[in-house]
Amino acid sequence: MTRPAGSKTRILIGASSFSDATAALNILRVLKPNTPLMFGGLLVEESATIALCQLPNQRIVTCGGALVLAPSPSQVRTVLDADARAFRTSLEQISKSIAAQWSFERSIGELVHNALHASAGWDIIVFGHRNIHPVGGKIVLLDASGANGQALAGFADYLADAVSAERVVFTVGPGSANGRGNRHFDTMEAALAELARMNVQAVLVDLAHGPIHTPDDLRHLLDLARCPVFAFGAGLSGAELEHGTQIPPAPDRDR
Repeated sequence: MTRPAGSKTRILIGASSFSDATAALNILRVLKPNTPLMFGGLLVEESATIALCQLPNQRIVTCGGALVLAPSPSQVRTVLDADARAFRTSLEQISKSIAAQWSFERSIGELVHNALHASAGWDIIVFGHRNIHPVGGKIVLLDASGANGQALAGFADYLADAVSAERVVFTVGPGSANGRGNRHFDTMEAALAELARMNVQAVLVDLAHGPIHTPDDLRHLLDLARCPVFAFGAGLSGAELEHGTQIPPAPDRDR
């Protein structure tokens, strides 16, 4: 992924399907930034799915529980091409509506792995995941005992205002929760268990400070949160990257 030029807040949206990208795009669609933004789209064609569909007479279980034949490679390619067109078109429309620069690319592999490796030069990585709740839920900030900076907290407030949602802070580790809407958990397992029980519209994390650090942590978070995850500090996390990024101040919010 080419590094964007200029001093903008740069947001990369990675997803393995247009359905997963849609929830994140709908959030970005309502942003009203006071500072320039740049959007990137990354459609990751899951190599495991492609490999499965190349096996003869392979059967899969649908979301409804039915056992059906896996689609052929040509059918998968048709779906992926349609997803790419829809993803690219939506990204272009959103970007044009706020005069933002944008780019779009496709890759083959695994979502978290590929998005992290593409993260150099981007300030926020959004991992797309389709929402399962018909009504928009809370905005949750995962905080490692107050280690996350003002930029992330400010962006969480800004995002909550933009989508008219309640902002909740989950503090994980030694200490106590301070402030309205804050909740404290001794362990990450306890925080994720509570997160899985909630209706959440988006989760924000700082990979450089925790409590989420590794690609496996991110995958587990996506599976339990079942919503888009906004990851700051990917370049500083040391999980899989060689280059760092700077997180700019969050956009000013209109009150």
